[in-house]
Amino acid sequence: MSRFRAYAFFDRTFFALLGMTLVSGVACYVFLGPEAFYESFYSDAQNFLQVAPKMGGALLLAAYIQILVPRDMVARYLGDKSGVQGVALATGVGLVTPGGPMTSFPIVAALYQAGSGRAALIAYLTAWSTLGFQRILVWEIPLLGVEFALMRELASLPLAFVAAGISSLLPIAFVRKKQP
Repeated sequence: MSRFRAYAFFDRTFFALLGMTLVSGVACYVFLGPEAFYESFYSDAQNFLQVAPKMGGALLLAAYIQILVPRDMVARYLGDKSGVQGVALATGVGLVTPGGPMTSFPIVAALYQAGSGRAALIAYLTAWSTLGFQRILVWEIPLLGVEFALMRELASLPLAFVAAGISSLLPIAFVRKKQP
């Protein structure tokens, strides 16, 4: 079991975001005044308090998935050599994944660390964002009707496969970072 290392969180991305936050906060205070600054700060603090527990739960879920699902199984079914079947499986899982980015992105991170190929990850995210079953049931069918929802779903289904195919053609290196 690896040790928790707090300094691993303080990387270039953290400091870049911290710098942008400070600059935009000072700009808000200077150009819009202290009232706008504090109103924005309190609103963001409330958002943080609502999101943090959900994000923590989603990250724990992703960590458990990463431990419970064997790496060789992920590589076999979702790896670079899984082909169209892997993309189809990832598309199906993306379609039924409920919730927002706080659910799906930690799952993608876990699948990535477990050995999933980039085409499957792209297909998963594309299906989750365009084909989400939860959104169809809650929003599209009640507001737009069954026919429209079905037509949009069928028209959007190839997008996950197209995105996965394009990602396979891009000459961008897909290098996995080793976990501490």
